[in-house]
Amino acid sequence: MRPPASPKENLLMALRHEEPYWLPCPMFDGSVIIVSHGLVEHCQEGRDAWGVEWVLKDTRSGSFPVTHPLKDPEMIDNYPFPSPEEADLTSAVRAAKEVKRDEVLVAGDNGWGLFERAWLLVGVERLFVWSYRYPGAVKRLIERIAEVKVGLTRRLAEEAEVDMVLYGDDWGMNNRLLFPPEWWREFIRPWQARLYRAAKEYGVLVYQHSDGRVEDLIPDLVELGVDVINVQPECNNWPLIKRRYGRRVTLWGGVSARTLDLGTPGDVEREVRAAAELGRDGGVVLAPGHSMRYPPENVEAMRRAWIKYGWYRR
Repeated sequence: MRPPASPKENLLMALRHEEPYWLPCPMFDGSVIIVSHGLVEHCQEGRDAWGVEWVLKDTRSGSFPVTHPLKDPEMIDNYPFPSPEEADLTSAVRAAKEVKRDEVLVAGDNGWGLFERAWLLVGVERLFVWSYRYPGAVKRLIERIAEVKVGLTRRLAEEAEVDMVLYGDDWGMNNRLLFPPEWWREFIRPWQARLYRAAKEYGVLVYQHSDGRVEDLIPDLVELGVDVINVQPECNNWPLIKRRYGRRVTLWGGVSARTLDLGTPGDVEREVRAAAELGRDGGVVLAPGHSMRYPPENVEAMRRAWIKYGWYRR
C-alpha cells in the first residue's frame, strides 16, 4: 500500500507545524540526505583546509586540534583563508541528483561554525583575550570566516540545489553559555545573520545546531530567521521552547547522545516517547543528539520506540 505521504512531504508538514502522519526521523524513514561542500574542515591526522593540525587521540574520542596558526592579530588580514571555489562539490551534486527529490530532502552541511572556526584558528583563551584587547581584529577574523561560509552556502544552493543548509556552532556548556549573551551579540550575531541571509536568498531552510544550554540565544536566532534548531533536550527546555516560539521554529533531535551511548534501552524509549508526544502537532524531528557510533541495542530501542509512539495517523 502506498504511504499517505512521502518521507519528505511528511517532514515538511512537521516543519510547517502541521500534524504529520508520523514523527519524522531521518535516521529511519529516509527523509533526509546530507551532502558536504567538500572543503576539508576536520581530519583524523594532518592539516585541514584552514591550516589547523589535527591528531587522532583515540578511535572513540576522535581527533583533536593541536595547532592554532593565528598567533598575532596582525596576521588576520594576510592569512591564507581557503576559498569557497576550492571546495569540490562533485560528490554533493551527484548525491543530490541520484535521490528522488520529491521524496527526500537534501541538506547541505556548511561545516564548523563561526565561533568554532575562530577558536580553532586562534585558540580559545587567546580568542577571548583578543576580543577584550583587540575587538576590531576579532570582528575582522569572524568576518573573513563568514565570507568563506557564505560562499560555501551559495555553492551548495546553486550547484547541489539543497533544500536546507546545516549550520553548526557549539555555544554552550551543560548549564550556561560559554560566554555572556552580549559577547555573542557583538562578535557572532552580525555575521551569523549573513549566513542565514545567504541561505534565505535561495529559499533554502536554515538549520542551526549547538551543544549546551543556549536558550538565551534562541530569541536572536528566531529573529535572524532560523527554521530548525538542533539543541540538547537535557540542557534546554524543549516544551517551553515549543510553547514560546510556536510555529516559528522546529526542534530537531530529542534523543541524547549520552543516553544512546551510555543509557539503557528503557532510557532511550522514554526520550523517544517524550519527543513523540511533543511532536504530535508538528514542530519536532526525531534524531540522535550527535552522529556517533552507538550500541546496536540502543539504536534498535530507538527504532522500536519510534514505531511504537511516533505514528500518529495512517
